[in-house]
Amino acid sequence: MTIHPTDIPRLLEVLRQGTYHLTEMAKALEFPWTSESLDPRHLHNMYVRNLITCYVSKFSDLSNGILEGVERSNFLVYALCGRALIETTATLRFYLHQQYKPLLDRGQLGPKEMQALLEIDDRHLRGTRFDWESFLFGNYSKLKEDVIAQLDSKRKGKTSPVAQESIIRPQISILTCVERWATDVPDVLIVYNLFCDLVHPNIGSAFLVASTSPEGLFFSRFRGEPVGRQIFEQSLPILLSTSHGPFGSLLTMLMGTMWQDDEL
Repeated sequence: MTIHPTDIPRLLEVLRQGTYHLTEMAKALEFPWTSESLDPRHLHNMYVRNLITCYVSKFSDLSNGILEGVERSNFLVYALCGRALIETTATLRFYLHQQYKPLLDRGQLGPKEMQALLEIDDRHLRGTRFDWESFLFGNYSKLKEDVIAQLDSKRKGKTSPVAQESIIRPQISILTCVERWATDVPDVLIVYNLFCDLVHPNIGSAFLVASTSPEGLFFSRFRGEPVGRQIFEQSLPILLSTSHGPFGSLLTMLMGTMWQDDEL
């Protein structure tokens, strides 16, 4: 796909306006977390409200990071935020299509199905691979012991015994989310591979801090024309179509999993 440089200001303005609306939405969607309700339908609704607020807040901050990075010709920041947008969109899509939809398509949910729904909600909001409990309480010795055990298991070719008691909901692998999406939209994996290469310590990220001048190529963006600008101009359209493009409809689908007031 050939992108004319004159298209970039228009696309940036679209991003700027979309980010403004997301920021305003995040300000209005401040739902406090509380687990007082024992009704599983109320509890699911609370999870969804908090998930929506979380997703909107992330998208707003990441999109602002892109705008600020581009304004300062800091294209490495652009790439870091861009990859995070793709991963966030892929995760939301995975939960909707692979987790919520198969369960909710059954129709009437009994106690067992409602429990499964709440487990999906909890993993969606709190899924992690990191022992946050040990970190927040300063138990660094446990973190170190777990890492040593993990490395030892890997060296011996065994499954790691470090299934932390504090990790209640292990996260879904982001690669799983992206690959499931790419099954339907193969271009997604191309975009994700590109942005991964742009942030890893290799030629991709090296390009983003390079610049050219009559004296030659410098791996500093302050010595001439930034190489990252061309990469940014060529990648911005596909980034927006992959992330901001489907985000609104996915968010609407998540809202659609909630029970209405007259159903409660």
